[in-house]
Amino acid sequence: MSLLNFTLAQIEAFSCVCECGTLTQAARKLKKDRTTISELVDYLELDLGYPLFDRSTRPLTLTDAGQLLYRQARLFLHEAQAFAQIARQIPEQLSAHVTLCYDPFTPRDFLFRLTRLLRARQIQLDLILCARGQAERWLEEGLADIGLYQAMNRTINDKLQWWAVGSIELAVYAKEGFFPVKPVTALQLASCTQLIPFEAMPPWLAQRLQIADSTVRVNEMSMLESLLCAGDGWAFLPPHFRAESWQGIERVTTEFGETGLSHPLVTLSKPGQVAQPLLAQLLNAMHEAWEK
Repeated sequence: MSLLNFTLAQIEAFSCVCECGTLTQAARKLKKDRTTISELVDYLELDLGYPLFDRSTRPLTLTDAGQLLYRQARLFLHEAQAFAQIARQIPEQLSAHVTLCYDPFTPRDFLFRLTRLLRARQIQLDLILCARGQAERWLEEGLADIGLYQAMNRTINDKLQWWAVGSIELAVYAKEGFFPVKPVTALQLASCTQLIPFEAMPPWLAQRLQIADSTVRVNEMSMLESLLCAGDGWAFLPPHFRAESWQGIERVTTEFGETGLSHPLVTLSKPGQVAQPLLAQLLNAMHEAWEK
């Protein structure tokens, strides 16, 4: 099968002349010289071996062959426009690889839903569990794109911006019988060892979560489970940890109920680090995943 020598410019010029009626108007619409448009059409007719226009009329009229070819030319140009649109989106799709940092309290089912939503939108998500301080440094250095952390009772540094996502519920968990009398009072909580599932307790978090004078930091989930099951302390944990499924562990009712046992979750990012359209997709997907 011999290759055809028609060009996109020839087909575009032919279609435009069909629609405008004259070479001059077609040239104006395509922002080209009239001579250029005329040559494109002439060479197309030469390659085809038959005329497309009756040049004895004003405006130009299509020959029978020209009418048949015009319909195919419009279909071809629609396909070319679709090709151009897809081609322009390819770099964005290839670059849509986002690194998200998060803390231990971030719901894992939420992260799972988020990854699936973004994958459907051609966005690949890397998930990195790390302390907030480390995440802020990576965001500033361009090593991470977005963070997901508990809100802090201080103004965020001027190099980062934040948006609220939702609130994390926190509850008291301990070994069955660890607190013989319920509901448990704040004094009882303060008098028993509290297990802290963080590598470090920054002051803003200590003010929020630390009740007991005696604390033990343990940020490995299996070790936290072992210490709780052994009765070595109690812990504030989010329900998505499913600690009540651990052997002998229960969710403990307290005298203050649920008051004060929730904490806002926010996203962090460095302005300009993520392109605005992509950032908008990320934030929309987060809210969608959170609400499910």
